[in-house]
Amino acid sequence: MKIVSSGRVLNSREFYEKKKRKRRIRVVLLSVAFISVVSLFVYFFRQEQFLIVEVVLLGENVVDKEKIGQTAKRLLDGYHLWVIPRANTLFYPRRVIKQSLIEGFPRLKSVDLDLDEQQRLLITVNERIPFALYCRSTSECFFLDEEGFIFANAPSFSSGVYFIYTTEDSLENPVGERIVPIEEFEKLSEFIETLTVLNIYPVGLEVSRGEYRLLLPTGGKILWRRDTDLTLIYANLEAFLANDSIRAQSDFLNKISHLDLTTKNKIRWSFFKN
Repeated sequence: MKIVSSGRVLNSREFYEKKKRKRRIRVVLLSVAFISVVSLFVYFFRQEQFLIVEVVLLGENVVDKEKIGQTAKRLLDGYHLWVIPRANTLFYPRRVIKQSLIEGFPRLKSVDLDLDEQQRLLITVNERIPFALYCRSTSECFFLDEEGFIFANAPSFSSGVYFIYTTEDSLENPVGERIVPIEEFEKLSEFIETLTVLNIYPVGLEVSRGEYRLLLPTGGKILWRRDTDLTLIYANLEAFLANDSIRAQSDFLNKISHLDLTTKNKIRWSFFKN
């Protein structure tokens, strides 16, 4: 009798069950190995030699020093994915801490983090320096820095010491805001500083949607449109004040109520009424 193979293998039920048991054993062994590796990994990174033991804020004159330290400590509590401590020196949330401190404390301009040999987290902060004031009223003012960023309430005695910015529409919550974009503010600051060459010594600036109004010590105002090039405004002021008829008037700038440069190639002015 001749047996011809069809190419298929017939497996008995016993052979199938045996193969199934081997597969189960393999899965169990792999699972045990995986759990063991993870457990060893977790145990290893939870050892004290890998944990931040203290948060230190460098600098003696930092405002809100205690609150800043408490915020950093809070962000180190807990675990990543319920497994690795957030205080682990290799996996601590560096970016989150920096971002949270800068957002939570507008006075901070920059934050640097470092670890020393004693596993202490060293925090170095660069605080914003008052450059001018933003005032919503004569009794409510805020500090802003050289970039026009409003970062803190200002004490009442600050008025008269700093240049004052105001806005036509008062900012509801000024801290953390800007009165104008940073590029615009920097150009304004430079322009205002150069006015001393023309013997103009402004004390404040009103910002509206379409105009700027520069406030003079006597109460007078110099007006121009926000979309006008500041170099052109300066050139027009320089030419105007150099005019013989204007120079012939003593204390001209102290007498004007309004000096209007909002119209192209034209300057209009009015004097205070006696």
